[in-house]
Parts: sequence; C-alpha cells; structure tokens
Amino acid sequence: MRLDLRMKEKLKNEIESGVSINKISECLNVPKSTVYYYYKKIKGRLYNTPDIVASMSEQEGEIVGIFAGDGSQYFEPKRYRYEVNVHFGIKNKWYAEYVKGLFDEFFQKSFRLQEEEQTKLRLRTESKNIFEYFSRYLEFDRRVKHATVQLKSIPMPTEFKIGFLRGLFDTDGCIRVDGKGKRIRIFLTTTSSSLAKQVHELLDEIGIKNKVYVSPRKEEKTVYIVNVWKESTNSFINQVRPRKAVQQGLVAKPGIASPWLGEDCGFESRPVH
Repeated sequence: MRLDLRMKEKLKNEIESGVSINKISECLNVPKSTVYYYYKKIKGRLYNTPDIVASMSEQEGEIVGIFAGDGSQYFEPKRYRYEVNVHFGIKNKWYAEYVKGLFDEFFQKSFRLQEEEQTKLRLRTESKNIFEYFSRYLEFDRRVKHATVQLKSIPMPTEFKIGFLRGLFDTDGCIRVDGKGKRIRIFLTTTSSSLAKQVHELLDEIGIKNKVYVSPRKEEKTVYIVNVWKESTNSFINQVRPRKAVQQGLVAKPGIASPWLGEDCGFESRPVH
C-alpha cells in the first residue's frame, strides 16, 4: 500500500511514540503489513529470528525428510505471518513429541504441538527464517506440496541423505509383516513422481535394492510406490535406522529378519519401466 507524505509522517510519529502495530493499523486504517514494513525501517525487526546454520548433517537431513513427508507452509500477507507445520496422526503422539524435540533443538525455537479433530496432531511455529529454510534443500509448490516436492540438485553428503531417508520413511513410509511374520515389507508412497525417482536413486546409492511402482487412481492423484526388495530389508533397517523401528527395538542384525509391525498400507500397483 502506497502512502502519501502526510500519512507517512503520521505513521512515523506513532511508531516513534511506541504505539502498537495493531493500534496504529486500526487508528490510521492502514494494513498491518504496511505498518510492519515501516516499523522495521524505523526501529528494526520486532524480534530476533534464529540464525539457521546449514551443516548438511544427518540430523538436518532427517528434519528436511520429515518436512518433505508431512510438512506444510502458509503465508498470510495481511498479518505478515509465516507459518510452518508438520502433521501427525494422534496414535503417533510419541513420534510427534520426538520431532518437536528435534525441531526445538535444531531451530533454537519452541514449536507448539496441539491436538486437532481428536485424531490429528499439528506441530507448528511462526517464523520467516524457518519458513524460508526448507527452500535451501527442497523445491515445491506450497499449494500442492505433496505432488510437487523434490530435493534440489545440489551436492549432499551421504549422512544427509541417510537422515533424509529416515525422516521421509518415518512420515510417508510403511513397514509391515506379511505371511505370518515370514516377510517384512518396506515401502514409501508419494504423489510426487520426482521424489519417488530421487528416493529410488538414494536407496541405490547405499546398496538398497528397490523398485518404483505406480498406482493410478480414478479421480485422484497417481500414487508412486518405492518398494524395498526383500533381500534388502535388513540392510535398510540397519543403515537408515527409522525412529519407529529403534523405538520398538526392532533394528535388525545382519541376516536376521526382524518384524516391524505396521499398518496395512497396500496398494494395487504396477511397476514403472
């Protein structure tokens, strides 16, 4: 919103007098975002935002993987509000609390964990720095993140990739036992074809045999499934070390099939050639 010189002078006087942004907006009939813009020019930021140092560590990879799987963002221009969320089912409260601790420590900011609709949990914060942070590593359209998210084409160390796989499989992955405990099934489902391809390549890099399948759905987004081969399930659990497996004491020793009891997440599918 453009202001004339007279209005700018009024705005400046109110800010220098210590009047709140809400009060200035109400009295002068000026949008809060405009008041905040001039407030920063005159007095600087309202608060200090955390400096986020990119180290490409395994921890950082896990955080990015979690957001890629179940994260969302929202920007409200009128209130100049940058919101970051991670979503969970209520039965995974222990995991939501783990992620809160992980995010609180890394970003040096306390996230809020709240229950919604009695079946869901949402971890959230408001921060422009954290909002912009995920764009260092991920590309996505916020309106349809689930179908567009993918890693950026930048060099990443193996430890970051391992962490990314862990966070992604702990959110969008499924591990279950078939055939009376005789076979462990590990797979990831996503509506992003680019992400499915990248996960396939990351697993290949660490020697995990896998294949991508596609499950077309009428009137819905196509689902891509990255399936870990039977002979690589133990290697996957040992290398990636998903938190859900560790929490239940199900990390396998070489050559020993350790069941990971999970949800029935099966899809009718066909391989991608």
